[in-house]
Order: sequence, then structure tokens, then C-alpha cells
Amino acid sequence: MLKRSLMVCALLAPGTLAADEISGDWCAPDGQMLTIKGSRVVAPSGIETDGQYSRHRYQFVMPEGGHDAGVTVVIRQLSEEEALVSFDEGAPVSWTRCRDVTS
Repeated sequence: MLKRSLMVCALLAPGTLAADEISGDWCAPDGQMLTIKGSRVVAPSGIETDGQYSRHRYQFVMPEGGHDAGVTVVIRQLSEEEALVSFDEGAPVSWTRCRDVTS
């Protein structure tokens, strides 16, 4: 019984990830979008670059030629549908998986 209780507590602990992986399309509340494809990312500027990929975290530097060039972006996935994104160690903003809009 104690073992089962400890397992339940571990699963419910703050910061526990239930997400599959960070790859995919992410949208910001202000309309920005980025796409993570393994170690590659398409930045909000539309320019593709490399980054540091792990299953639930991604970090890259905004590429030259785009807005915010040189800014470090860190994405930390909280769940399958939500990630926290921070720019140059600023306050993280909640981004969500992008959804196709149909008419």
C-alpha cells in the first residue's frame, strides 16, 4: 500500500510531465508561432535554425535576419498542450499547441 501511495504522489507532484514530446507547432497568445522538428526549429521569423533538443525542453538562439536576432529562446513543455517560452531569461509566457482553423 505504501509503495502504491508513493507512486501516486510521484505522478501528481508539481512539474511532472505528462507530455509525449516537444516537437510540433507552438502558438503564442500574441499570434507568434514556431515549429520544432527534432534538433531544428522554424523561428517566429520563419527562418529555420538548429537548437538544443531534449524530449521536453528546447533552446535556440534567434537566427540572423529575423526580428530579435541573437535572443536566446527557452521552451519548457509542461503538458502535451502547453509550454512555457522565455526570451533572454525574461518572464515565461504560456504557449499552446497550434490548432488548424477550419471554416
